[in-house]
Amino acid sequence: MSMTSYIRMQGTIAAILNVVINSLISWLSHRPTGFVPLTGSGSMVIDVFVTSIVLSVLVSLFVSKGVRRDLDAGRVRTADGPPGAGRVLSRLSARWWALGLMLGLGVAVVATVVLLLLGVLGLSGLSLAGFVAFMAVYTGLLGYVMTRWVILRQLAERQASTAGMGG
Repeated sequence: MSMTSYIRMQGTIAAILNVVINSLISWLSHRPTGFVPLTGSGSMVIDVFVTSIVLSVLVSLFVSKGVRRDLDAGRVRTADGPPGAGRVLSRLSARWWALGLMLGLGVAVVATVVLLLLGVLGLSGLSLAGFVAFMAVYTGLLGYVMTRWVILRQLAERQASTAGMGG
């Protein structure tokens, strides 16, 4: 399988899993209230911040181990892969927990700022159905993007260690 196909497949799997799991968690945790405020206790800001970090760390754990296993087994061709990891991503740690934490914190901060800006524009919260739909879209996209970033980072690490060994 080509690296591009591998990333698409793994990203799609992560997106689907995150849509299902996080929609269910969002529904269960806010079902009694029927409305999720933007800020405060039990708010969108808190849920999105925590979810961004936890999702990123867990995706990094599973994807890092999986991509290393698949590269070792030769199930993925790296010669025709996607563009490299890029300057910023290449500078992050390749250790799954550190990579997930750094990426998760970055995404959490950006998402929180966006939500707070929506508050300035008048958003006070969402209905339960609106919040579940929001979290489904948000975590699906985040799962896909995080999977792509983790694979690219692990591939860059593999290529650097191979180049360092002279081949």
